[in-house]
Amino acid sequence: MPSRLAPLLAAALALLAVAACATPAVAPASQAPVASPPVVPTPTPVPTAVPEPTPTPTLNAGDVVDEGRGGELTVEFPKPDLLDVTLEDSEAKAWRVIVTGTGERAADRLEVVVEAGDVGPIVTATEVQQGEVTGSIDLSDYSDETMAAGGCHHTLDVCIDSSSFQFSDDGTGRLRIRLQMPDPAAGRLLITGGTAGWPGEPFILGDWTDTESFPWGEG
Repeated sequence: MPSRLAPLLAAALALLAVAACATPAVAPASQAPVASPPVVPTPTPVPTAVPEPTPTPTLNAGDVVDEGRGGELTVEFPKPDLLDVTLEDSEAKAWRVIVTGTGERAADRLEVVVEAGDVGPIVTATEVQQGEVTGSIDLSDYSDETMAAGGCHHTLDVCIDSSSFQFSDDGTGRLRIRLQMPDPAAGRLLITGGTAGWPGEPFILGDWTDTESFPWGEG
């Protein structure tokens, strides 16, 4: 290299070095913060109250022969699966409440009969399946808590408890029993009341006079 070019080349290299040192470093672009998704609170479930049916008595279903005689049947609902059945006839000497099946169970029934006696009423619960009596229970000691009894019909699933019986011998002829009923979807049942008197001699019953039937369940 010629000697006269050496100083010029050295000067040029020095200028490049100075320029490189003077150039500011470019900082990397900062990233924008990523927004977090909003937190949606989970709603607290609120239980829905299920109202119990208000006890509503049925209309008088008695006097079906329209002759001013016969029992008066009333049905109330203290709970969805409980029925309080009241049968009233001031002239009666015997009362009966019958729960009958429908459809294929039309020949099945549960029958509770109360008859006036010398000392106290005689109470009998009878189970019938396909028209045949399959069992009978004496519930005459219903007023004695240690002797109270009950039972359920095997095909209709209707249950009775003699401790719930109320019978008035004050001349009103009022009988009240409580029935525990199955699920309404299990099928329709019919509840009928009936009364009878002593038209001739004492303790000899005359013909039964039945009320209209009260339907329970679906179907």
